[in-house]
Amino acid sequence: MKIQTPVPNDAAPGKRAASRATFRRLSDAAAIFPLIRRHLVAALAGCPQAVAIEALPISEDGLLGYELVPDREAHTYLILGCNAQGAPVLRETSFGIGRAGAVELVAVNGRRLSGSGRAARHGIHPRDCLFPDWIAAAEAAAARLRLLFPGSPRVRRILSEKLRGFEDALSSAHSRLARWDPTIQFFGVPNEAELGFALRGTHGEAGALTFQQPGLWTLRWNAPPDAIHESLSAIANSNGGDGCGEGVCDFPDRRRRNRRATDRGRSLEA
Repeated sequence: MKIQTPVPNDAAPGKRAASRATFRRLSDAAAIFPLIRRHLVAALAGCPQAVAIEALPISEDGLLGYELVPDREAHTYLILGCNAQGAPVLRETSFGIGRAGAVELVAVNGRRLSGSGRAARHGIHPRDCLFPDWIAAAEAAAARLRLLFPGSPRVRRILSEKLRGFEDALSSAHSRLARWDPTIQFFGVPNEAELGFALRGTHGEAGALTFQQPGLWTLRWNAPPDAIHESLSAIANSNGGDGCGEGVCDFPDRRRRNRRATDRGRSLEA
C-alpha cells in the first residue's frame, strides 16, 4: 500500500513537539482504518481481555491508526497504526504519574537531577515497535493489553467503535473528494467526530467531516468555485457481534477528563 507523506500541523508555541498531530491524506485514512480494524478484531478474539477497549482514530507524529483506550484509569496507551512508509507500528506511550505531595526522585547515583530531568521522569515516554505484517502487529497489541490490564477475561464483546459508520463515512468522503484528495486530521480525543475532522486542500481548500447522528454524517468542503455540503449515510461498523451494543459503549467520564487535551498539553484548536 502506498502511503502519502504526512503533513505536519503547525504547532502553537509551547506545545510539546513530541506529540504533534499530523494531517494525512483522506485516501490513506479510507484505506488503512478498515485494514487495522480487521486484524485487530481477529487478534482480540484470540486473546480475551479483562477490559473493554474503545478505538479512537488518531494521526500523531507520522503515525495513522487507532488508539486503544481502556474503560478504566490508565497511564499507558497503545496506538496500532502505520507509519509514512505504510509499515505496521505499535506505539506504546506512558504518561508520568507524579502528583503534589508525592515523594520525588531528585538524584541518581549521587548526581542531582535538574528540574527538567525530574520533569522528564514524569513526562511522556513513547516507544515504537515496527512489525513485518499486520497480523503480528495486531497480536502484539492484544498481548500487550493483557499484560497492562491483567485479570480474568470478562469482556464478551471485544472491541467497541463509538463512531458509528466511521470507516463508511471516510470511504464516502474520499469518493466525493477524490479530485482533491485532501488531508484529514485526527487528534484521538473522545467526541472529536461530533466536533468534526478537519480537511485541508493543497491550495487553501478547507472543510470537515462531522458526525451528526447514528448513520448520518455531513461533509463540508469549500474549494472555490466549488462548494460541497452534503449528508452521508453510513452504516454502523460490523464486528460480527463483537462490538459493544451497536457501536456505543459508556466509558467513564473520569477517563475522558484525563485524556489527551490535558495529558499531552494540547487542544483541538492547535
